[in-house]
Amino acid sequence: MQVCKAREQYVRWLLVTKDLSPHTIRAYDGDIAAFERHVGAHTTVDMVDRDCLIAFMEGQRAARLASTSLRRRASGLRGFCGWLRTRGLLDADPWAGITVAAGRSHKLPRVLATHELDRLLCSLRKAAGVGDASDLDGVLYRPHQSTTLLAVALMVVTGMRVHEVVGVQSQNVDLSARSLRILGKGRRERQVFLTNDWITGLTRAYLKTRATIGIAHSHLLFNDRGAPLTAPAMRSRLAKAARDAGLSARVTPHMLRHTAATQLIEADVDIRYIQRLLGHASLSTTEIYTHVSDRALSRVVAEADVLGKVLEG
Repeated sequence: MQVCKAREQYVRWLLVTKDLSPHTIRAYDGDIAAFERHVGAHTTVDMVDRDCLIAFMEGQRAARLASTSLRRRASGLRGFCGWLRTRGLLDADPWAGITVAAGRSHKLPRVLATHELDRLLCSLRKAAGVGDASDLDGVLYRPHQSTTLLAVALMVVTGMRVHEVVGVQSQNVDLSARSLRILGKGRRERQVFLTNDWITGLTRAYLKTRATIGIAHSHLLFNDRGAPLTAPAMRSRLAKAARDAGLSARVTPHMLRHTAATQLIEADVDIRYIQRLLGHASLSTTEIYTHVSDRALSRVVAEADVLGKVLEG
């Protein structure tokens, strides 16, 4: 069997048998496709051996691929080789014994500064015609703009991923408990919370608007045609909202997630609670936000100015 055909079958197998997000499967498909280009699409799988795998990974490192991408490349090929072995297409697993020293990325997640977040939300509220918790009539008259406002507000409040926020089901919104039940990465279910009267009122008004205009599907968020809002569409909406607010930096949904986590860290919320809120399987993933909050530490230390006070004395 040719490598190109094996890759297609492997990706179909992943879709059917693994609880992976579409983004993860696309990434693995891309990783194996990169290997396919390296060896040649018409190369047969019995030509895949330890030497060509190592040569490929060395080439990726020489191309200065980021450490996170190197590790994912390695993970994708490891799974592919194991599948080839279990399918009987290879007599032995050529990846066995290969260790990839990819190093650790020190790139910290990008976050929005408080004044940038204020500008974004103020611009979105103005576009939607939405004021405080007692003035939410604009949702009915500007549902398209209100959809963007609600999605952004939910990501900021809860730290949801973009595919999680567009996947929220109306029946999983509990206004009395101020909570939402969502299905996260790896199909892990968790609860997130509406933290104040404004976001609760906005969600209630949006649900009423759905009923008034006759949205039939179960997804909470809908687009201007009444269909479920998609993750790519939400990314585009957020990018436009950031431009409309006059923000110079490109703003992504994941930046809102990072911003939510960082603000919770800086508010001294226990990191274990933040781990649960974000749906991280490992605490080490959440701990990166403790580094982001170093700037808050710098500010506090500067304000304390212990040495300056000693010198003044």
